[in-house]
Amino acid sequence: MDKREILRLLDEDRRGPAYDATVVEVLPELVRGRLADGKHHWIAYSSLDENNVDAVITRELEHYRELGAEFEWTVYGHDRPTDMLDRLRAHGFIPGACEAVMIYDLKAPADWMRETNIGSLIRVDRLEQVADFRAVAETVFDKDYSSTANELSEAIRTGSTQHRAYVAYADGKPVSVGRLYTHPKRIFAGLYGGGTIEEYRGRGIYRTVVAARARDAWASGARYLRVDALPTSRPILERMGFEKMTETWPCQWKP
Repeated sequence: MDKREILRLLDEDRRGPAYDATVVEVLPELVRGRLADGKHHWIAYSSLDENNVDAVITRELEHYRELGAEFEWTVYGHDRPTDMLDRLRAHGFIPGACEAVMIYDLKAPADWMRETNIGSLIRVDRLEQVADFRAVAETVFDKDYSSTANELSEAIRTGSTQHRAYVAYADGKPVSVGRLYTHPKRIFAGLYGGGTIEEYRGRGIYRTVVAARARDAWASGARYLRVDALPTSRPILERMGFEKMTETWPCQWKP
């Protein structure tokens, strides 16, 4: 893959369009996003320089203070200015763990996309299945997944297929999860929230959940798969043919 071209396409993707149940506000220097119910806010894209960076950060802090809302500013390794992470940190943002942005070209289905080497895997399409997804996600990532569970439930109720969840079972219980974002006007399908309960790792289950999402992404018409990978999953993805294009940091701010 041409890294420069992929980064250009990623920047286009970061500017929209909005997924179901989200709102995107495109400003000259950046793109704001939020859930339609206002429960989560973020900045998905920014293009700043030495002359305006601190003024724009200050403006955004004032905006979210007025809303009384916390938000996340996602910084990419190729964003400008090059010290964007330090600038945000100086304004009180708390950066999260660095993640590698891994891309896979879906120009032709790979052999691993047909893998189904575990007992059971479902796409969550019934409300009663959301509880299994939430239970595994909260165990794996040690945080509250009530908001995500509510988003998935609402998507099921409205018939939206833009945000989907997957659960893998072993020994009769849910042990691994993942989510998929697709949009008819986006060429990237996002694979997020993938993880397996510790005692079931090393069995190829994570890989199988990736394969299930890849099949649906391919069927949706997406050209590329995109994963923001932690060090635990990056080696698995690299063996599957994903390539690192840049890095990203989720930077949190609370009023």
